[in-house]
Parts: sequence; structure tokens; C-alpha cells
Amino acid sequence: MMNTKKNVDNDFTGAMGMLDTATQAFEAVTGYAIQIMAAPARVPAGDRQPDAVLHINMPGGKAKKYYAHLKGTIAKATIGYVAEQIGRVEKSGILVTRHVNPPMAERLKTMGIAFIDTAGNAYINDPPVFIYIVGRKDRDVPAKHMTARAFRPTGLKVVFALLCQPELARAPYREIVNVTHVAQGTVGWVMNDLKQQNFLADRGKHGRKLMNAARLFDAWVEAYARELRPKLFIGTYTTTNNEWWRDIDWRKTTACLGGEPAAAILTDYLKPETITVYTPENPNQFLLRHQLKKDPHGDVELFKKFWSIQYPWNYEGIAPPLLVYADLMATGNDRNIETARMIYDKYIHQFIKTV
Repeated sequence: MMNTKKNVDNDFTGAMGMLDTATQAFEAVTGYAIQIMAAPARVPAGDRQPDAVLHINMPGGKAKKYYAHLKGTIAKATIGYVAEQIGRVEKSGILVTRHVNPPMAERLKTMGIAFIDTAGNAYINDPPVFIYIVGRKDRDVPAKHMTARAFRPTGLKVVFALLCQPELARAPYREIVNVTHVAQGTVGWVMNDLKQQNFLADRGKHGRKLMNAARLFDAWVEAYARELRPKLFIGTYTTTNNEWWRDIDWRKTTACLGGEPAAAILTDYLKPETITVYTPENPNQFLLRHQLKKDPHGDVELFKKFWSIQYPWNYEGIAPPLLVYADLMATGNDRNIETARMIYDKYIHQFIKTV
């Protein structure tokens, strides 16, 4: 039996248990056999690698190869990033997950993302083969494990700081506490957790060093949308001046732009529909200053700013590109995902490679 790489975002005790259940369900429903192969050392993707390779025996006796990505669960906030990860590998990527409900299945189908789940739901559009099975109920699968501390809300703040300033990995814990505003005990637990997951190496007198930064970034982006971002949310607001955010010199404020407006500035490609702002200030002062009124259907969203590190780039008043990317992915919007890819290629890819 093959060994899959350890996935920090897999919600099951043993990725193989979920993969085996999903392939067996697919075979039972479709009659097509699946052979699970080991993931290659390299694929034509660059720094994002699949978890396994599936050979599916299609009509005519010819096996087709798919690069599998194992995700314990998917949700509205993470589906965009899941699709982007799979799309980055190559056209024959396939999602393997616990359960895909009908609305999620339709969304994945619209995005052109092949999938199979442990209930026997599936979508593959690979002419002359077309498979679309939905509505099958969730099945019992191996029990979930507890989310690692590094990917719980407070841990995600520490990981974000480490990704933005990799040299922090060598710093004393008290220095990490100063820039993340989490308890020193939490920092210790997170650092130990990262070591166990092969994201951090302790090199003795040479100090600690981040490892596998691209995979760590992947895990952080997905967990951020699910675990931390909802807890930072302050509210949605509206104003009569749709261009209010363009009239502010954000370099002179303690708040900063994220999401779509930040992406618009960075790429000159996206026309923002939702204005995302991170503010450490008293929200009431910020709202009054910019004449923003509470509105559940408003196009302005405020979040608590959770970092104080200085990201090494020239865009003051804009959140670090890692966060802008995560904001865009959390929307699940196709155009935002496309813009996020542009930001990754221009501002993140090379930075992550140097970590």
C-alpha cells in the first residue's frame, strides 16, 4: 500500500482511510475500478504537489491518470482555495473528500473541478466519459482528529507572522509574543506543533528555520478562512460615497485595506465590489470618521487587525499579500480567484520559495 504525504488540513485519522472509502464508493456506484498510486516526487505544478495518483479504468480498458488532493472537509469559505490548489497542478486534478452536498457539487461542476467522496457522489467530465452523481447521503468514516494548535485561531496568528517574517522562527518566544499578541505558552505549543508536522526545524546553535513553506502557506490559507477570519469579523456597513476608500491616505492610518480593494491596487485588474478593511482602532471612531452605517447588506466589511509585523514591501496601508490572497480565496468568487492567482504569481511565489 502506498504512503500519502501528511496533510495538515485532513480532518481524518489517516488520509488513506478516507481515500480508500471514497474509491470503494466510486467503484460500487459507477463500476469503474480505481488503482491508488504513490504521488510522484514532482509534477508539472511547481511547488504544489498532489497527495496521490489515481488510475481510473475507463470504458475501452484504458486507464486515465488523475492527481488526487485529499481534503477532509470543504466549505463555502474554502472551496475557492481548494479549486485553485487543484487547478494549479494540471487539468487532471481531482478532489477527494468526505462529503459533497448537492449545492457544493454544482459549484464544483461549474468550476470544472472533478471530485469523488466517501458517499459515492462524483463528478468527472473527461470526454468521452461524463460522470455526475449527487444526492447520496454522508457515510460513516474514520473519526475526526482535533485541529492542530498551529491551525486554531491563535495559532494561525503565529503562523502568519512566521510566514511574513521567516526570520522570526529564530527569535526568542517573547519577541514572537510581541508581534503576535498571543500568550507565550501558545507560541511554545505552536512551535512544537510545527516541528511535529515538519514545518519547523530546530538546528541547534544555528537556530530554528521554517520548512516546507509552500505547504505551510497552503494550510494557513485554508484554515484562516475556516477558523480565524470569522472570529475577526466586526460587521458590514454602507455609505453614500462608493469611492470613500480611494480618498483616504491609508499610509497615515492604523487601518489597512485587504481583499478586493487591495487586490485592485496591486493588480489594476479587479473592480472591487466589497471593500475589506482591517482596523485595530475602536470601530466606532473609524465608522464615524468615514460616515459608515451598519447594514447587513452593505458592501463594506470590517475585520479586526491581528498582526503588527512589518511585511517587507512597498505598499503601506495594504495588508500583506498573503492575507489579500486569503481574503480573495475565501469569497469563492471566480474573478477573485483569478486575481488571487495573479497576486500569488507576482508577490508570493518567489517570496515563499526563498523561505
